[in-house]
Amino acid sequence: MNVALLLSRMAYKVFGPFMDPLVGNSKSMRLSIRKANFRITVGEYFSYATLVTAIITPVLVMLVAIFMIVLKKDPVLAAIFTFFLTPLFMFVFFYIYPSYLADSRKRAIDNKLPFAVPYMAAMAGAGVAPDAVFDSLARSKLYGEIAEEAKNITRDCKFFGKDIVTVLHEYTKVTPSRRFSELLMGITTTIRSGGDLKTFLHNEAENMMVEYRQMMKDFAENLALFAESYITIPVFGTIFIVITMSVMTAMGGGTLAGLSMTDMMVMVVYLGVPGFSLLFLLMIDSIIPEE
Repeated sequence: MNVALLLSRMAYKVFGPFMDPLVGNSKSMRLSIRKANFRITVGEYFSYATLVTAIITPVLVMLVAIFMIVLKKDPVLAAIFTFFLTPLFMFVFFYIYPSYLADSRKRAIDNKLPFAVPYMAAMAGAGVAPDAVFDSLARSKLYGEIAEEAKNITRDCKFFGKDIVTVLHEYTKVTPSRRFSELLMGITTTIRSGGDLKTFLHNEAENMMVEYRQMMKDFAENLALFAESYITIPVFGTIFIVITMSVMTAMGGGTLAGLSMTDMMVMVVYLGVPGFSLLFLLMIDSIIPEE
């Protein structure tokens, strides 16, 4: 059995009675979880977050205490700060994670749309029914998150007995991609009005390909800007800080929050530089087109 699923079930049994009344009715969080394609409720999600936090917090406290002991510093204050700050950071992480994942899915969907829509247009031109078009799209492994959305649409049609127009209209509100939502709305309107679905999809495919080329051009420009910023801040910034601290050490040094200049240089090199690098990687990941 999947370990995450097992932990989720165990967490909900323990924390579910407390989490459901607190956060179970949060509409914004429910929408974020659905856009992230999590098949759990808000109460289950935060119960899992609580369990993970309860496991990680004591582990981090011990690691921080050991680190301070290695530096020959008093570990008590650092351990207390870690004990109180870790749950706060974990809560923030779990609160924003569905939105982050939904944004990642949005980019994946938007990047596959220019290639998935011609496939849908070809099937519609062959006289295939709209629900069968999405069923075929769901079986394909070429279209990533679009196939996942198509699976959900097909599931609602087959197992819940809903007609394709109703399901598509519902998914215009919960899909993370605005472009895909507009496509679904256009398909819904075309079907209801008796229009030519093949012509509509062909026109949409041409427009999306133009937008895709422009998006790739913008990404190349933004990547160049990030490269310049990375050289300026983490690289030259770190060199400047290390030189400054070395001069201060030679002049007699001093301490800051109980740490000597030597200790601070170690932290800058081994924690600051990797931290800034990770931050830049996350920023680039937020704009990079999905494959």
